[in-house]
Amino acid sequence: MTRCTVLIVTDTETRSLQVDARALRWLKPALIGLSGAAVLLTLGLATVGTHYVVARAESRSELDARRQEIAGLRAQVDDLRNFTSAEINAKLSALKKSEQMISELQAYLGARGVNVKPVSAAPATGQPNPAAGGPLMSVARPVPFTGSFARDAGDLLQTLQSVPLGLPHDGALSSQFGGRPNPFTGRGNESHGGLDFKGTTGEAVHATARGKVTQAGRQGGYGNSVTVSHGFGYSTVYAHLSRVDVQLGQSLQPGDTVGLLGSTGRSTGPHLHYEVQWRGQRLDPQSFLALGAPAPSAP
Repeated sequence: MTRCTVLIVTDTETRSLQVDARALRWLKPALIGLSGAAVLLTLGLATVGTHYVVARAESRSELDARRQEIAGLRAQVDDLRNFTSAEINAKLSALKKSEQMISELQAYLGARGVNVKPVSAAPATGQPNPAAGGPLMSVARPVPFTGSFARDAGDLLQTLQSVPLGLPHDGALSSQFGGRPNPFTGRGNESHGGLDFKGTTGEAVHATARGKVTQAGRQGGYGNSVTVSHGFGYSTVYAHLSRVDVQLGQSLQPGDTVGLLGSTGRSTGPHLHYEVQWRGQRLDPQSFLALGAPAPSAP
């Protein structure tokens, strides 16, 4: 057996150790292998630690992002809840105002007699009409209604108060708008620019809208008449009055008395000749009495 001597020197002594040389030959590779394993283990541990640190950092970053996202969603939910509440309150407030406006409109239209359809007292064709008149005009095609009541208006009620609506007098209709026979003879054909309401001399005639008097007094075939100018290009004419009760330039409210029914001017008997004009063109007043509904014939 091959042996070798190994000297061990310390501060106090020197010693010798007999070692088998074959054991030393196996020891060196073993030590090298252990060193390599230690290095690999260290590298593995370092790699695992690095991955752990990176993964933990990424998890923390992702967690922070999720927390921020959740916080943002909660803020959006709160904003939406507040917005919805404000929107509901606004709609309830608008609904309340709308209900109040509808109530006021119904009261106004009821007071004006809108949709209270006057009966017809026109005579049979070919017979004279005892309650009709108006200036003589050539037959012309009626001008259709082309206006818009509430156009360019912010307050519907104020707009309606400036548009001629309802009845100026509650008498029966004795002559319609448009072509008709001559009321004095019952024959021929002439154009009638308004409606005739049969009545008794001295009965009150009422303005159908808010406006200002632009004519008051005697006017040709109209006899004693009143013209009232309203908003949006509208005006109304009240003719054949026995008495005029307003003055030029006077402001009127719907329902105010403009004069008393009579038979002055070109007239066959006591009645009110009523016209609705838009920018000087005569419109069928019946469209303003019952919102376009035709008046029924008298029984």
